[in-house]
Amino acid sequence: MHNSSYSFSIQAVPNASANNFATSVQSYGFTIIVPDGVTIDTGSATSLGGAAGATFFDGTNVAQPTIDGYLVTETLGSPATLSAPSAATNSTVYTFTVNGTPTMGTIYILENNSALANTVTPLKSFMQADMIDNGMAEFVNVVDPNAAAVTAPSSFNLATLSIEEENILSQLSLYPNPAKDIVKIELPAGIEDIKIEVFDNAGKQIAMQLSPENTIDVSNIASGLYLITITSDDIKTTKKLIVE
Repeated sequence: MHNSSYSFSIQAVPNASANNFATSVQSYGFTIIVPDGVTIDTGSATSLGGAAGATFFDGTNVAQPTIDGYLVTETLGSPATLSAPSAATNSTVYTFTVNGTPTMGTIYILENNSALANTVTPLKSFMQADMIDNGMAEFVNVVDPNAAAVTAPSSFNLATLSIEEENILSQLSLYPNPAKDIVKIELPAGIEDIKIEVFDNAGKQIAMQLSPENTIDVSNIASGLYLITITSDDIKTTKKLIVE
């Protein structure tokens, strides 16, 4: 999840399930890929258990000279409780900041079925968790080691940060934000006709109608963070909206 500027969060996304048993996490790991030469601030990063470690590796050493990476792992002193899968709620496990102001390249979560992950298997994502209500604490890997193991959005193009600064649409605002019912999209001068797309925090598009007054009704969607993409002619911007 792109928080703002160069701040990002990695979240655990539950599979669709009617399971009402709260998930308990004992340990986890994943790999963040960055463009060659780009670094992240591991010293100020926050994590689920407060003690995640990030191990840097040079892409050249794994035959990938255009990238570098960080293997992030954490074993929690006491298991952390996440929402039950039935709640369909994403849980933040790691938040970090990219150093400097790079404007080229893509950062992304390494997919478990990628060539690099299959070559260097310790780079694969995992989560040791108890998801079965059977009276016993049984922690098993609930992340498929042979599938992608990521949910969109799982990448971010750093070039969009510089494009956003020059984009007149970036001056628009959503009001109120947070919102409970009607949200007004206030446009900058010179912008009239727009189209919108609404996505939830897992990247799923939500059907939404834009009124002639440039308002949307969010009273019938679940509480949480949404991304609103607004397009006018050949320019677009994305804004965050919190629904209460």
